[in-house]
Amino acid sequence: MSSTWTLPDDLTVPKPVDFFPAPGEKLPQHWSKCFGCGDDQPAGMAMSFRAGEGLEVTGRLEVAKKYQGGPGVIHGGILSTAFDEVQGVACMVLGVPVVTGHLEIDFARPIPLGSVLEFRARVEGTLRRKVYTTAEAFIVEGAAADPDVAVGTSRGLFLTITPEHFAKTQEFVDGVPTSPFGTSSV
Repeated sequence: MSSTWTLPDDLTVPKPVDFFPAPGEKLPQHWSKCFGCGDDQPAGMAMSFRAGEGLEVTGRLEVAKKYQGGPGVIHGGILSTAFDEVQGVACMVLGVPVVTGHLEIDFARPIPLGSVLEFRARVEGTLRRKVYTTAEAFIVEGAAADPDVAVGTSRGLFLTITPEHFAKTQEFVDGVPTSPFGTSSV
């Protein structure tokens, strides 16, 4: 990691909530319409996740041709989205919803189309509403597979929110935007 990112000295290392799945078990989607992991998002990335030990999770992404950036390699924005997703999912160990506050990515090596990436993410600690995370990506299948060499790393800062956080935007999910004054804008 080439960043000057430093973790606060007064972080609290949380314990996973009691209902968090056991290591190796599949993690549920946080929202079915999510671009990163949702089953109800046909144009999405279809990432999958499993609980790891303690505050860790792993994620997988098949690098499809539609994710092409430069010739034959993944687009950096897709890799960034995958890091955002896996670190957000890692925050599920806390049992409360989060949103991304800050995300840093270091791109270490080109990732060929057709590869399968494994992401290893963890919650490093919390400080009030702030959740600090880190993650690495590895090519585990495909022509350039080397599961011991990180092809990218990331650091994230997530903020815990209440379930009501998205109430104002829920109307767009249902397809009927309204004005701030409560009447239909269509």
